[in-house]
Amino acid sequence: MEFEPEAWKKSYERDGFVVVRDVLDAGVLEELRAEFLKISGNVGNVPTHLRDKLFFERQHVVNNRHYYEGVLTPEECGDAVRQIDDLALFHPMFSALICHTPTLDVLEALFGSTEFSFNYLVGRPKEARVGNGISDGNFHRDTPGEEFTYFNTVLVILCLDPMTAENGATAFVPGSHKVSDEEAKRPYWGEVDKHSISPEEKFVVNCPAGAGVFFNTKILHAAGHNRSERTRHAILSEWVGPGVLPTSPERRAYHGLKPRSQEPAFARQIRMTFPELFAGQP
Repeated sequence: MEFEPEAWKKSYERDGFVVVRDVLDAGVLEELRAEFLKISGNVGNVPTHLRDKLFFERQHVVNNRHYYEGVLTPEECGDAVRQIDDLALFHPMFSALICHTPTLDVLEALFGSTEFSFNYLVGRPKEARVGNGISDGNFHRDTPGEEFTYFNTVLVILCLDPMTAENGATAFVPGSHKVSDEEAKRPYWGEVDKHSISPEEKFVVNCPAGAGVFFNTKILHAAGHNRSERTRHAILSEWVGPGVLPTSPERRAYHGLKPRSQEPAFARQIRMTFPELFAGQP
């Protein structure tokens, strides 16, 4: 990955997102993909205590029949996994992403601080032919469903496979993140008709495996369906800026860790949480 903090920050502030290539090197990419497939490709072997972390495409179709009538049935989805919650609990390869240096380099540049904190990590296997987007591909802001004191929040998509229009790539409306927290929280931003967004207004991400897509959760964006013949695997994490605190009772695994913090208490916490990652360091 080329180290370009000023370029990342400029693109992020202007557009609300930035695509960074080679965040995952070839070796890490291959190992992550292999561990990911052990979960999504063989759900019967997932340990009992983690099975409630899996959400299936058939459940999504049942909950949203108005989108899929005459297009896709729950039965056609089989055991296709839609989301793996708390992915960090499934294997040390995933929890190590909380301290992944290239990802943290980009986040430090975007937040302009070392005091950002981890919120959650999930897996998104968008299964071939039956992988579904959000709200039938309509646009939305994440902020109406989020509960923080401020919305200085960044969502990261790590692409384990290429992301293209054909396999349900994320589309953004560049610059649409430039609204107040109060406006971004309004419920009507939870779903915006995709036909109300002109082709000239949107940018559809097209990037290779190993790339990272970093975006502000205020930005209008959409996730399409994967009706291609190849599954597209991705890992999503959310991070919050300095001074941003949760206002809900919900907490995910490893929530609140600050892997780059200069404050002694947080630095001690991250080293005690992942001692194997800091072996031999002072």
